[in-house]
Amino acid sequence: MELKHNQMVLTVRAGAGNEKKEDVVAAWYREQLRIVMYPLITKWEVVMGVKANHIFVQRMKTKWGSCNPHTQSIRLNSELAKKSPECLEYVIVHELVHLFEPTHNQRFVALMDKFMPQWRQLRDELNRMPLSHVEWEY
Repeated sequence: MELKHNQMVLTVRAGAGNEKKEDVVAAWYREQLRIVMYPLITKWEVVMGVKANHIFVQRMKTKWGSCNPHTQSIRLNSELAKKSPECLEYVIVHELVHLFEPTHNQRFVALMDKFMPQWRQLRDELNRMPLSHVEWEY
């Protein structure tokens, strides 16, 4: 994958099918997300005084992210690579807060308010967007 001005250029071997092309594009988006997410995670781990042991990027059909507080693992939807950096940061903070509070109760809301006062606006912006766009023309 290569970005040229306002186009994404996909280069594959001759005869590669759509499945291979989709795999290459998906891998590129995962890598783009990893490039921008690690500095954000590090920043927020320091600010919040928390540490995620494992961070996974994968395509998720119904969520932007998830957290397993017991293993201190966070999963981020690879589709976040296509969203604004502010929305990605909101999801990272949201999942890191789950390391303190596993549910979306009042304590969770108070922690979100403390760490990211504008989180509601970012949540609403993100939730107005489609979870993914899968109709690519190759």
